[in-house]
Amino acid sequence: MSQNYQDSITLLTEVVDNKLYEKLINQLNKDFQLVSLDVVFHKESSPLVLKTKLQEVVKSLLLNDSDGYYNLLYRIDVSEISLKNINTSEIDSYSEEVTFLILKRVWKKVYFKNKFFNYK
Repeated sequence: MSQNYQDSITLLTEVVDNKLYEKLINQLNKDFQLVSLDVVFHKESSPLVLKTKLQEVVKSLLLNDSDGYYNLLYRIDVSEISLKNINTSEIDSYSEEVTFLILKRVWKKVYFKNKFFNYK
């Protein structure tokens, strides 16, 4: 597992290469469900489609549902320090960075569950 991803697509490429894409989507769906957000990601979606949809959801939450946004970040366990280090106030760039942070954290969970706990 590399820690030096350049962007969401680079990260998702590694997820696919490790044959854990479906598990990543399952984990995302579980996290969204646990905070009562009615969003479903599909296993058939390409990494680009997944990234785009997740970014749209993040942007929508930022603009319309701050409680849902913060609950999701808390559930996924995105670091507050990482969020504070985002250096943009432009909504599209900000939502893209948050999407990347979400994917990195979910990937880390899936990777370690698979490696150490034979995650099913």
